[in-house]
Amino acid sequence: MRVGFDVSALDPSFKCHAQRGIGRYVSELLPALTQQSGDGIEVETFDHKSLIHSGFAATMVNALPAGRTTARQQILYPVKLNSGEMRRFSFVHFPAHMDAPAWSRKPYVLTVLDLIPLILKDLYRANRPGWRFSFARWLEIRAIKQALFCLAISETTANDLHRLLGVPRDRIMVTPLGVDKRFFESYGKRDVVTSDASLELRIRLGIPTGRPIILYVGGHDERKNIRGLVEIAAEVVREAERNGKDVPVLVLAGRVGSLKEEERLNVALWDFSMASDTVSLGYVSDDDLQALYCESSVFLFPSLYEGFGLPVLEAMAAGVPVACSNVSSMPEVLGDTGLTFTPTDVRGGAKAVLKLLGDSQAARSLAEAAHQRARTFTWERTGELTLQAYRAAGELLGHSMAGGAVSGDHPLLRVGGE
Repeated sequence: MRVGFDVSALDPSFKCHAQRGIGRYVSELLPALTQQSGDGIEVETFDHKSLIHSGFAATMVNALPAGRTTARQQILYPVKLNSGEMRRFSFVHFPAHMDAPAWSRKPYVLTVLDLIPLILKDLYRANRPGWRFSFARWLEIRAIKQALFCLAISETTANDLHRLLGVPRDRIMVTPLGVDKRFFESYGKRDVVTSDASLELRIRLGIPTGRPIILYVGGHDERKNIRGLVEIAAEVVREAERNGKDVPVLVLAGRVGSLKEEERLNVALWDFSMASDTVSLGYVSDDDLQALYCESSVFLFPSLYEGFGLPVLEAMAAGVPVACSNVSSMPEVLGDTGLTFTPTDVRGGAKAVLKLLGDSQAARSLAEAAHQRARTFTWERTGELTLQAYRAAGELLGHSMAGGAVSGDHPLLRVGGE
């Protein structure tokens, strides 16, 4: 059984993937798959961006006056998936469900990261034209329902797949994410970072010296609750000022993806008088991110919903005390090794951060427990479970082939009962 694994997320120009969790997922899962594959499974790679942008048909699509993206993804791509060298694959694996076409005669499995645009649809629709948002969701739902097998990155996402889309649980495997071993190195360095190294980092990144860092790592889309993040930090800053404590600084690490996101951040900073107490770094390198974890006093993550919450796991591995939301998958990851709060409860979030800043013994105890818990999330385990999912998909595919030709319309491939 030969499986094609889509590695387009490793392309630096594919910023919506490469600079976010999807890029990290692909970069970490690929070696785990190749090291563990065998026993009748061969994993090879392909790049869907190359497929849809090469050849005469792609040239014709580029000449269209409008609708080029949809034509590439929904017309050209399904043809390319079942032709040429792609025929060598028994099925393909899309590591992000939004990358799968809504129609495909090539069987595929896909990783479902989350169903947040369906769960928080009013929040997302408010900032997007209605028909485009609805059409994009329809295409994604159809692609998920046509999948041979689904990988869910958390129990929360698996439950959402079954509850919202009717995907049978026996066609879903939970494959929790892992954490890069480099973040564990940050844990060992937290107490040995020299003052010179700390000063160099802060000066280079524009972070005020001598102030505790409240760190946020992640994107700025609607469900990340950036306004709530800033308001919580503002409460903490004001409380520290009132009590004569060291005043922390909020540091944001993560790409601001649009002018709307930048505007929302700036409005929040203005509304809560946090401009002088916030440093927005944008995308940072892995080396700088590790150094930031070493330097930070608290990791704050008040997201409204997460399919997994990889930044929380990275902070746990690095030994940064965590205060995060108590909803969706985040409690799955954190367990009882940090402080949680309702993401819309500003006072509750501020109280959690103040507790971690003011009680060093409690903060250290939680951080040590979180560090040990993070060790149970490994990419090797993710790879192992993914290969198990491939075997289950292969069994389904073999069964369907016994009854005739395989296509996207075969009833065994319509997992959502559409």
